[in-house]
Amino acid sequence: MKKRIFALLCAFMLILAACSPRGTDVPPTEQDTDSTEAEASKQVAVFVPDAQAEYLTGTYVTVPERESLPEMLIDGLISNGAIPEDVSIIEFDDTSATLKLDLNSAYLTALGAGGSAGETMTLYAVVNTFLFNYPDASSLALTVDGKNIETEHSSYKNPFTEMQYLRE
Repeated sequence: MKKRIFALLCAFMLILAACSPRGTDVPPTEQDTDSTEAEASKQVAVFVPDAQAEYLTGTYVTVPERESLPEMLIDGLISNGAIPEDVSIIEFDDTSATLKLDLNSAYLTALGAGGSAGETMTLYAVVNTFLFNYPDASSLALTVDGKNIETEHSSYKNPFTEMQYLRE
């Protein structure tokens, strides 16, 4: 029975391959190439907090292709509401096992907006997203405007490691 199904599947694939048009490929014009580049996108993995700020959920999102992966990761977090639109990267360094990410002050404002649980989720949305997409890294040193992060709930001076409160 399995052999028959396999044979039918192979025959169907051959028929499809034989019916496809050949020799009709038109080379792209310069205008076509420009529009393709402008619309280029890429999927990245991001971690976003749930509505109750109890867990992070991993998801793949499609973002416009940018010059660097860190910019695409921030775009993915923004598009999923994990961080505000005005958060941006000041500096990023991935030359050691500890990634270094410096964000603008809009990120600090976002940390203070959700209480202690919201603060934790906002922090680890960024931490887990970057550590997942940079598998050779073991930790992330996260700063705002070149300074350690200090909120009304805590002071964060040490590099972060991955948070384990995740839902699939």
